[in-house]
Amino acid sequence: MENDKLRYSVSRQSVFVKLSALFMGLSILFRLLGYWGFWANEQAGFIYTQIVLPIACNLLFIAIILYLGKKLFSLTAIPVLLGVVFFIIKSFGFDSILHTVLCIILYLTVAMVYTGTVFGVIRTKWLLVPLFGLPLLYHIFVVDRNTILANEKAMSLSDWLPEISVLCIMTALLLICFAMKKRDFATAELSKEDEEINNILLNNEQPVEGETSGGQNEQADGKTE
Repeated sequence: MENDKLRYSVSRQSVFVKLSALFMGLSILFRLLGYWGFWANEQAGFIYTQIVLPIACNLLFIAIILYLGKKLFSLTAIPVLLGVVFFIIKSFGFDSILHTVLCIILYLTVAMVYTGTVFGVIRTKWLLVPLFGLPLLYHIFVVDRNTILANEKAMSLSDWLPEISVLCIMTALLLICFAMKKRDFATAELSKEDEEINNILLNNEQPVEGETSGGQNEQADGKTE
């Protein structure tokens, strides 16, 4: 039903929107720095899926939340879905098959829940917080623990920079959850109807200028007689 339609919007004035855009921008920077100078040694498929694709998703997401977030925030589903494709392709490079399968399940869950949320099928945004927050914590405290502590199992710089890029994407998606506000179309339509009714009532209450003048003239004539 039309009255049940629900969408989310974000304001570019929101601190969370600005931070989300910032982290998406940092993700681009770290990805470029991580692969700078190594592009010539990579195959075209890798360049398109692991460099061009995520950067395009970052840029599209930034553009939507800053310039279309008020009315068309649901379009962020496009870069998120394309980002899921990037992460799925990336997961095939993991050493463990189990890790790959679990990550693919997670990525597909993100795609379904995020799309369902921004298009109003799932009527709460709070499922997105653990969906983005828990993997972020897992990366920081498990995957990246050795690198953060700078021990002998730390990643090389060429591996660490793309990993920071991924952390920035996760952080940006988590932050945008707190900027999302419901746009209840049923309430909006009701408000418009109320406004129209109020205008009609006000117009009916205001006396017509001709009638007012006529009434005053009649009162004056009565007094003269």
